[in-house]
Amino acid sequence: MERIRPVDESTCLVTGSAGFVGTSLVRALLARGCVVHGFDIAPAPFEDHQLRWFRGDVRKPDDLRNALEGVDTVFHTAAMIATLTYAPRTFGELVRSVNVEGTRNVIRLAQEQGVRRLVHTSSIVTMPEDQRAGASEGPVYSTARDLYSTTKVASEQLVLRANGESGLLTAAIRPGGIYGPGERKTLIGPLMASLKQGAPLVTFGDGSSRMDYTYIDNLVDAQVRAAERLVDGSPVCGQAYLVTDGDPINTGAFSETLVRHVGIDARSLRLPRLVARGLATAGELVFQVFGKPKPPFSLVDVDLCVHDTYFSIDRARQDLEYEPLVDTREGIRRTAEDARRYYDSL
Repeated sequence: MERIRPVDESTCLVTGSAGFVGTSLVRALLARGCVVHGFDIAPAPFEDHQLRWFRGDVRKPDDLRNALEGVDTVFHTAAMIATLTYAPRTFGELVRSVNVEGTRNVIRLAQEQGVRRLVHTSSIVTMPEDQRAGASEGPVYSTARDLYSTTKVASEQLVLRANGESGLLTAAIRPGGIYGPGERKTLIGPLMASLKQGAPLVTFGDGSSRMDYTYIDNLVDAQVRAAERLVDGSPVCGQAYLVTDGDPINTGAFSETLVRHVGIDARSLRLPRLVARGLATAGELVFQVFGKPKPPFSLVDVDLCVHDTYFSIDRARQDLEYEPLVDTREGIRRTAEDARRYYDSL
């Protein structure tokens, strides 16, 4: 039985290819000699003779159809990251349409076009709330009500259920907090922008909880490993894998270590759990009623910081032969060099 089918020199589609994860994946695939179809609503961040760029929306099947032509493997990274529990109805519908209906479109059209493999980028938020201290993957999902958790659970389930249908083999990767040089939207960019404006470094809770982060090189390595093991009879088919640095750290300590490496002398403000949750709830409710401003942090953000949110990666080690290339301490050091340049440019 074929155990691994390399992606090298094959044709791959990366959805969300202008984002941080997507761009990193595109570069890794190009380095392997792949022809890469980039698909995003944004223009291409760079040019390469092996990169074909398709501008489009995952919610629109006609946009996707051309991008899937001749593709062997799909890496689905396109998603809206919105961790709000309370939000305007129209905003919630937008997030659901991108994250769930967009995924449904990718699956259906991939099957129509005879695509062989699909690797979906999921999240650790799909894990049940009472199994977040060293737990492994299991059949139970999170029941959290926020937009990100509900849509990530629904989209992952669509992908895994589609395994084996119309010749398509599927798997999902569940990273922790994704970070690395060049990250601008969720962790590093907003933190640097906030500090540049003179805001304090805000942390939540008493500093005792730990969370999993996933350095970008680790995530891309796992995504490629999953794709290469999507062969008939493989245990990877139809499964989800927790993929992290295997090196959990308190979220406040993560930020403080990064800022220290960047060389910024920032004041610190630690908010107790109840105060942070109260402020987050108020911010979300204001956004729900008035449609602005988007709150600086959500209830989910607070809960991820004040409760243990770390997992076992033993299953990825076994089935994907995954081993973190970079631990969190080294990842922070590498990220800080780029973060300093970004901070100085603001």
